[in-house]
Amino acid sequence: MKIQVSTPIMSYMKLLESQGITDIEELSDKLYEHYQQQVSLGLYSNGRYTESGSNVKATVISTHGDKNEECILWCMNHYLGLNRNQNVIDKVCQAVQKYGTGSGTSALSGGMSILHKQVEQKLQKLIGKESVLLFPTGFTTNIGCISALPGKKDLLIFDRECHASIIDGVKLSGRKWVTFKHNNVTDLEQKLNKYKNEYENIFVIVESAYSMSGDLSPLLEIVQLKQKYKFFIYVDEAHTFGIYGQNGAGYCSHLGIVEEVDFIAATLSKATASIGGFVAIKSKYIPLLHWRASTYTFQACLTPADAAAILASLEEIEANPRLIESLHENNHYMRNRLKDLGFDLGISVSPIIPIFIPDTDTLLAFNKELYARGIFSVSIFYPVVKPHEGRIRFILSAVHTKEQIDTTVNTLHELGLKYSIISPQLITAA
Repeated sequence: MKIQVSTPIMSYMKLLESQGITDIEELSDKLYEHYQQQVSLGLYSNGRYTESGSNVKATVISTHGDKNEECILWCMNHYLGLNRNQNVIDKVCQAVQKYGTGSGTSALSGGMSILHKQVEQKLQKLIGKESVLLFPTGFTTNIGCISALPGKKDLLIFDRECHASIIDGVKLSGRKWVTFKHNNVTDLEQKLNKYKNEYENIFVIVESAYSMSGDLSPLLEIVQLKQKYKFFIYVDEAHTFGIYGQNGAGYCSHLGIVEEVDFIAATLSKATASIGGFVAIKSKYIPLLHWRASTYTFQACLTPADAAAILASLEEIEANPRLIESLHENNHYMRNRLKDLGFDLGISVSPIIPIFIPDTDTLLAFNKELYARGIFSVSIFYPVVKPHEGRIRFILSAVHTKEQIDTTVNTLHELGLKYSIISPQLITAA
């Protein structure tokens, strides 16, 4: 079977394994050869990196042989641009001077400082749950909590587009699990009705906003199901915490369902410009997670500097409501311009705007030319998303300028026509 150079690495690996090639040496040799072919043609967008760190604009260094480019960046999750906020940077520098660099050990072994406790207390007050437990990353928050919470007689039901950290947590739990169709409350209810008498507890796990599609979860409808069925709700607010709700308390807070949602988790690496994660819960779950969530028990605390960045970011969000307003204004403006030009944005509404390009060859060529024109994001394709649902994501920031948005949209317009992704007759007068 002839393999196209554009075939994604993960798809190629699955094909090799289906052909019985499982030896690590042979598999690696073939994957490396395929990777080098993609690099030589500039099709491997995942190998580029910034010269000066995350920002809305930066020099992007390529490992592919093509030249470095000064680019507008659209792949960073710093929704509010606080990683470049001078007040946040100053407080991080002060914290390093006072508290040093690393934490040295896990929370239960003495690695926590007063800064970590202040983060937990600030988050608890903001969200309105009894307690908050701080983890070193958002990824390990989900792995630790989801693997630890369900008992031996419990069932996990999760949206099939949930993040890898959720899926890994589900698998590590060792409990029975099923998926439901993405954002399909009817399918979820059918699963709840089918299994309601077979398990001691059922956990329903969703994200408030989905990172690959940019759409929001139907949380109100899911919460309403609790009137009919007994289950726990676990919501990952990775892409809504800090940018929805009063002072960025999150989408559950925005909808007024904090009490009805049993477990609210989020990362601190996006809107709050740091690293870390947390789960907001009833206090009674704290000892259980202390000793059953291995990513809490055995993983070193996030650094004091990271904790200081979180605290300073939360203070900035509270003091400057325009940050969140500006983000959503940018989202509205860019989204409407792209829709008017006829781009397929799916059902996205959050500040993640996917442009769907089903054909992988076209997707990779399109993204390569975007980079050459100073627009940087990465291609997303199967098996990260379904076959024929390839896309490029544009992640908005409050500090993207209107000029940067217009430059990007105008470039997308030109290339969209060139690659027949949009049709001239679909473009509105706007």
